[in-house]
Amino acid sequence: MFRLLNTKSKKIFFNSQNLKSFALYPSLVVLLYFSIISTILGTFVLNLNLILFNIIFIIFYVKNFNKLKLDINLFIFFVVIVVFLINIYFSNQNLYSLKTFLNLIKNFIFLIGSYIVFKINRKIFNYFVSLIFIIFLLVACDTFLQFYFGKDIFGYTKSLTSYGRLSGPFGDELIVGSFLSKILFISVLFFIINFKNKYYDLIFLIFSILIIFLTKERSASIMSFLTMILYIFLRIKNLKIRMASIILMLLTLCLSVTFIPNIKDRFQIIYNKNYTFLDTQWGAHFLTSYEIFKKYPIFGSGLRTFRYECSKDYTMDISSKAVNARCSTHPHNYYFEILSDLGVSGLMIFLFFLYKLSSRILNYYKKSFNNNNIIISISLFFLFFWPLKTTGSIFSSWNSYFYTLSLIIIFYQTNFIKYKDK
Repeated sequence: MFRLLNTKSKKIFFNSQNLKSFALYPSLVVLLYFSIISTILGTFVLNLNLILFNIIFIIFYVKNFNKLKLDINLFIFFVVIVVFLINIYFSNQNLYSLKTFLNLIKNFIFLIGSYIVFKINRKIFNYFVSLIFIIFLLVACDTFLQFYFGKDIFGYTKSLTSYGRLSGPFGDELIVGSFLSKILFISVLFFIINFKNKYYDLIFLIFSILIIFLTKERSASIMSFLTMILYIFLRIKNLKIRMASIILMLLTLCLSVTFIPNIKDRFQIIYNKNYTFLDTQWGAHFLTSYEIFKKYPIFGSGLRTFRYECSKDYTMDISSKAVNARCSTHPHNYYFEILSDLGVSGLMIFLFFLYKLSSRILNYYKKSFNNNNIIISISLFFLFFWPLKTTGSIFSSWNSYFYTLSLIIIFYQTNFIKYKDK
């Protein structure tokens, strides 16, 4: 959408003395910092925080429009908006789809605003990374206490069903593993920024994977582990140290599977010799989303309409033993979700964006082979956008915040956004 997709843009840091209404800047910083805390407090608090941030940022941006003017490819921008508007118009749930579209706009403004906040003062970025690291440690320790004592510091107990899964500070919501996995590699940046040429990050990763495995969240555990292997492979140039680290990670995996109660049963639900993946409820979700895509191939059925379409008669003929479990609020894979909700037009826009983003990251990696910050961007890209996994809804407020956060980090690391010359 932006000419910021151009890989030749230079690093940009703004002189705060030249900006108008700079008194608004501290409020933006506070709200940006509080956004990560609000993901624990609840969706309402998170949305309110982002809305306040966006309102203040829009005022700040308008006041400094000539200095912060984005270089936008108007044609691509127009195409994206038209696709969404057509999708909303033909949706069977127009108001619900419109609400989701507004949520995407909210995240888009937050992304641009956060990027600019970091570019005005690079120390704000470093402090933000430190805050995320501290939150990771607090949530991880609280989760371990819940595992060991059966109750965390807030009095929340681990689940008596679902194989004793943990919730940490999230109460009844069993999402603590997902939360930790989503901020793990941003937390690793703390070590890269503050302890260059040290391997403290590897010790931290071992601790982290153990905690995430304790939560028994399958997708979070598998993706965190695979991303750690990728990170180690890219991070460590010495072959002996690299192999020793990977072996240590594999040993950690084996010990986790051996000694964590019920973890084998929890993970074997997906891999069972008596049925294929398509016969699970997740496989049924994928097949159902494909049926919806076939009915609405160009523009999809409408944003967040899977929950309404999945129960209709035309989805009953899917080849899955779990056909009666095919319905949910979303297909549990954001590629299938985009395909069913937005059709091939939406998927092509998404894949085009991922292509440009990955090209940008790889170009930076080639230019700075030993830059560990870029390795974090590669890790985040793999963790969030690898297609072969089950996921939450990419359009929900809570999940979409973390996708936006990962993009903010990647944009900042690769100077992805370009501005018009003053």
